[in-house]
Amino acid sequence: MCTLTFIPKPQGYLLGMNRDERLTREHALPPAATTVSGLPAVYPRESGGTWIGSNSAGITFAVLNQNPGSPAPAKERSRGAMIPALLGSWRFPEAMRQVQQASLRGMLPFLLVGIFPQEQIISQCMWNGRELEFVRMRWDVRHWFSSGVSDEMARKVRGSVCYEAWRRRDAASAEWLRGLHASHAPVRGSFSICVHRPDAATVSYTEVAFDGGELGMRYHAGHPCQALGRFDAEVALRGLPVVAAAG
Repeated sequence: MCTLTFIPKPQGYLLGMNRDERLTREHALPPAATTVSGLPAVYPRESGGTWIGSNSAGITFAVLNQNPGSPAPAKERSRGAMIPALLGSWRFPEAMRQVQQASLRGMLPFLLVGIFPQEQIISQCMWNGRELEFVRMRWDVRHWFSSGVSDEMARKVRGSVCYEAWRRRDAASAEWLRGLHASHAPVRGSFSICVHRPDAATVSYTEVAFDGGELGMRYHAGHPCQALGRFDAEVALRGLPVVAAAG
């Protein structure tokens, strides 16, 4: 249950992600800097891993739940366990090899999105509980949606809201992105981008900005509609030259 927005920029990108969860789930810890395989990285923490993470090479990974409609196998491991290890990757091929070699048995279906600014590649890795499918996408504006009620309905309703939002003059700005992820259009509820249900809601908003020289992650714990540009945590990583890891 999430909404993810990607906006390419001349020297990098801007990304925003709503995390939607059941209200009974434990609270996550805000983003903190760490090192993975010698590479500076940052991500918020939850039990079993994280739903989004970035490193100083500008690479970001985000995982969204998938609800294919058919009965899913029993959950044995968290989907978020994948991301921390992947943040030690410098390049797209290296990261994809790690995903292919990872043991996914016991993980519920997911969509893993990878952002690779040096190669200007967006990757999608889709796990249905049995098979893993890879899709390589163009470096372009993207939105991804998932919902514990219906992925199809979330794509239809939220996709329409995003389409209309792109007509605005300030489209693609950080302020526009925050407003979009705080939106209750067309009505406040299960399929608004900022989700409000009796049992679940959007519990945080994470924003990643990369300009080639620095990566910044900003985080608001709580409903995005109550934030509007206010953040509980901000972490900056100085960008590292990828050529140093060539070969």
